[in-house]
Amino acid sequence: MNPLFITHFNNDGILHIAERRAGELQHMTEAKHIFDNRSGLLTEISSLREGRTILRGINAFKLRLESTPGFQRICNALVNFGLSKNEAKVFIYLAKYGEQKAHKISKALSLHRTETYKILKRLEEKGLVYRILDKPIKFAVIPIGEALENLVREEKQKIQQLEEEKRRILEMWDSIMVPIKNHEALGEFIQVLKGKNQICIKASELIRDAEEEILMVASGDILLQLFYSGVMDDLAERAEKVKMKVITDSSLKSKYILKKLDLKDKSLSIDIDNMPSFILSEKNLILFIAGAEKNERRAIWTNQKAMIDALRVSFLTLNGTERKY
Repeated sequence: MNPLFITHFNNDGILHIAERRAGELQHMTEAKHIFDNRSGLLTEISSLREGRTILRGINAFKLRLESTPGFQRICNALVNFGLSKNEAKVFIYLAKYGEQKAHKISKALSLHRTETYKILKRLEEKGLVYRILDKPIKFAVIPIGEALENLVREEKQKIQQLEEEKRRILEMWDSIMVPIKNHEALGEFIQVLKGKNQICIKASELIRDAEEEILMVASGDILLQLFYSGVMDDLAERAEKVKMKVITDSSLKSKYILKKLDLKDKSLSIDIDNMPSFILSEKNLILFIAGAEKNERRAIWTNQKAMIDALRVSFLTLNGTERKY
């Protein structure tokens, strides 16, 4: 065979084999790339599924905790004792499940970790939570009786501090200010009261200052509010000292309150839609009015004679007589 032909064949054959091998290598690289992509995608899908499973678990736990009988009621009660809603939730969670790490509390209640640590710190400062020295640190709560006692003590201390501050302010005020007459001494006035505390304080004041008569018209709901705030106790104490009459609805709560305070003989039950609620004496009047929001309480406090006389006539009309009681 011609040596030139052999040389030519060998060169072409080697080139052909090299090109074929290069093509195979490229296909293998592409296949590996596709496989890697698919593996990454499967990993992402797996992680996503795992995350969803964890999220479902957390949501299920929250639903279980928050649907526990009395949870919302206890939470709201603790808020009334001065805790925030999240502080109450953390306290209840620890009370129910025992000592826990901060990150577990954070996940269980869907709270940011930083916020969880802040809440735990505030609860520690209130004496409701303590640390268990472990790695990592765990947190636990004191018994509920001790916790409530601590919260009550804290509120009493606040009141005592306010009383002391009040005394200091009055001392400084008298030294730098010209005495101001009581607004009632300046003539007729009208004042809007907002919030049940402010309303109940003025209602007790009206009852204590009454010298001749106290006339009250109140729905069952308002009567209950006055009962829980102590205003009705003040009214019962004055029952033998001034002329008094209470008109309310025939609901069970109204009957219970009047019977408990021994005011049944001084009351009258009338069921009228949108019946106005007010308390008046010979000098002052509190007229309850609807607030802008559903549970908002507002009232007008005044000594305007025209308004007092007009509502006294309304009272006597409801009572069906023109005489005083």
